[in-house]
Amino acid sequence: MKYKWILYTLTTLFVISCGSYKQSDRQSQEYSIVNISGQIVEMNSEQGTNAEMQALVDKYKVSLDKEMDEVVGTSAEFMQKGRPESLLTNLTSDIMLQYGSKHFPNGADVAIMNVNGHRATLPKGQITLRNLFEIYSFDNTVSFLEVKGEDLTKIFEANARIGGAGISSNARLKVKDRKLTSATLDGKPIDNGKIYNVVTIDYLADGNDNMSAFKDAVSIVDSGITLRDVVIDYVRNQTAVGKTITSKLDGRITIE
Repeated sequence: MKYKWILYTLTTLFVISCGSYKQSDRQSQEYSIVNISGQIVEMNSEQGTNAEMQALVDKYKVSLDKEMDEVVGTSAEFMQKGRPESLLTNLTSDIMLQYGSKHFPNGADVAIMNVNGHRATLPKGQITLRNLFEIYSFDNTVSFLEVKGEDLTKIFEANARIGGAGISSNARLKVKDRKLTSATLDGKPIDNGKIYNVVTIDYLADGNDNMSAFKDAVSIVDSGITLRDVVIDYVRNQTAVGKTITSKLDGRITIE
């Protein structure tokens, strides 16, 4: 596939409001746009390349490619995102729960991840840093939330409406006609009067992707650690003890 780069050039004119101008009046001057003009310039291969700039890019590309092609682990199977659950979303959510259980002050009750936070597939066999950067291409950071039971139920209801999303393996959701019919954590129903420790990403903690109930969280702490780094560390650690990366479909979200 060929891509075309379009360069937009804009010219903007400003005018200072009429009237006598004094040094003391500087703060009160009003500016307004009186005209905007522009043109589209197509950038393509016919225009050639800048040799000096190309040499600079090539220099860094060699070292970057070497780093990105480092093999950090092995996957037992091909994994991709999907709904209501998938190998890839299940893997990510379980890694997040494990991370949260170690770093959340009082442990983690559940992890929740969006489907489209995964931007590529995980191949069977060797896993490179490039693979993980492609899958987790956003710089989303892991967030720890304290969430009331009633709001966690709303999150699971939203999960049901969108046909499923990433949740950790200790959760079980049953859905019929895109409505939540049952939700449990570790085999127990959600207690509306309890505060649950939830691990998610900053994007969802802000209420995006139908997760608006997270905005009513009792507390939110952003770890500042990207999800990508958490996954990379997990893969490295598994590899260090001779384990491959595995995932499974276990019925954590069931469509009735």
